[in-house]
This record gives sequence, C-alpha cells and structure tokens, in this order.
Amino acid sequence: MKKLLSKLLSYFLFFLLLLISLLPFWILYLLSDFLAFLLFYVIGYRRKVVFKNLEGSLPETFDTKKIAWQFYRFLADVFLESVKCFTIGKGNLLSRITCDNPEIMEQYARENRSVIFMSGHYCNWEYLIYSMNIIFPHWAIGVGKPLSDEVMNKLTNARRARFGMKIINAKNIREEFNKDKDKLTASLFLSDQYPGGSHKGIHALFLNKETDFLFGAEKYAVEYNFPVVYADFERIQRGHYRIHLVKITDTPKECEYGYIMKTYIGLLEQTILRDPAYWLWSHKRWKQIEGFY
Repeated sequence: MKKLLSKLLSYFLFFLLLLISLLPFWILYLLSDFLAFLLFYVIGYRRKVVFKNLEGSLPETFDTKKIAWQFYRFLADVFLESVKCFTIGKGNLLSRITCDNPEIMEQYARENRSVIFMSGHYCNWEYLIYSMNIIFPHWAIGVGKPLSDEVMNKLTNARRARFGMKIINAKNIREEFNKDKDKLTASLFLSDQYPGGSHKGIHALFLNKETDFLFGAEKYAVEYNFPVVYADFERIQRGHYRIHLVKITDTPKECEYGYIMKTYIGLLEQTILRDPAYWLWSHKRWKQIEGFY
C-alpha cells in the first residue's frame, strides 16, 4: 500500500508539473523570482553546501555572497525552464538555445564519425538535452544516472526523448553503444558530478580543490575512437543560451591517459569562472575531501 501511494503521489506531482509547463514564460519567471526568495531566505535550501562549495573556489575578486544569491535565482530559473521543456514547442526551444559553430558536428557527420559530447551542469543543461537531436545531425544519446524515484525517472525521460534523444543508464553504456555502433551518434556526458563509490576515475585540481571526476567519457572515446567535443555554455539573457563547441581531440586512441578528462576539466573551469553563478553549486561535489560537508 505504501509503495502504491508513493507511485500515485509521483504521478500526481508530474501531472502538476505538466500543467505548470503550459504557463507562458513571463508567468514562470514571476514564479521563479518568488521561488528563489523562498529557497534562499526562507527554506535555506542547501545554503551551507552552496557557501561551503563557493569557499575558496573563486578568486578573491569575486563577491561570493552576491554570487550565492545570483545562483539561487538561476537555480529557480533552471527548474522552471526545465519544467517548461515538458511541453515546449520545437521552434520556441530553438529560439532559446543556439550553437554558433555547428559546422564542427556537421563535418563529423560528413565523415560518418560518431562523437562523445561533453558538458557540465552549467547554464541550462536540460535545454541541451532536449535540443541536441534538433541542432546537430547526429542522433543524440544522453548518458546519466536514473532518478531515485522510478516513476518520475520514467516520465521525465519520456519527455526528454520527445525530440529524438535516446536516454541510457550509465550502467549500460557498453551494451547500448554496441547496439548503436553502426549509427551516427553524439553521446552526451555531463561529467562534473561527484563519481561516488570506488570508481573515482581522474583526480585533478579543479576550482582550487582536489577533485575526482567520472572517467567514462574518456574511456569510451578511446575504446570506440570517437572524437570528443566540449560544449561551452553561455547565458545571453534570461532564458536564452548559446553554445560554442571546442574540439578536445579527433584522435582519442593517440592521446595519453587522462588527456581528454584533464582538458575537459580545464575547459569547464574556464566556463565556470567566466560566470560562476550558473554552475550547480548546490551539489555536494567534494565528498571525497574528508570532513568537507
């Protein structure tokens, strides 16, 4: 009975989010302003985590208190923009996320080369998930961990896939890659999350902290000899984003161990330091540092 009630609640919450997604953007941004105030000043959602993550991560020239408030405003925007993606039209979505050099992916398509596409939880990564299959000629594949709520995971991924992206569980990468080895694909890895468990991958200095990174993107790039491209995100104005593609390597099999991940880490850090408020500071990124949280 308890499990059934939990599932019914998840369906109800998703239906509620679906209704919210039908609201126009101007109303959603009014809701976002209110939500940001609640998260920061009333609820204090992960405030200790956010300030702890910001501590020592940025040069002294940055005002961390100001950035923290900007981050909460942005977090509320990302949440409601992501909800809007449940029902957003293709034209509306493409007016809000653009790529200024898609010819990089078009060239790989002409060469019939599948690609490992790397980014992070910066700007609105959900826009990227929804739009990749439209913007680029490759069939988009999203690699990630499932949500803890089985119902919400199923329903959310169904929405994410409505413009053609295939969502796969990170645990089944090799199986899924082998299924699609004869197809032209672009596999999206958001590699900035804490890896967890014993699979630490690559260790590097990131935002002035010793940090562990998931190694999967490099592992599969080398194994399948897929070129690696980084998506550098920029926020143009509220609700509008631009991507600039950066080649990491055309020849992964010839790279030294760790080159791809360390290049990605350096590029991601540059992106974050350009506009720090737009990274996911509420995530417990540095669990590997004993006593950090």
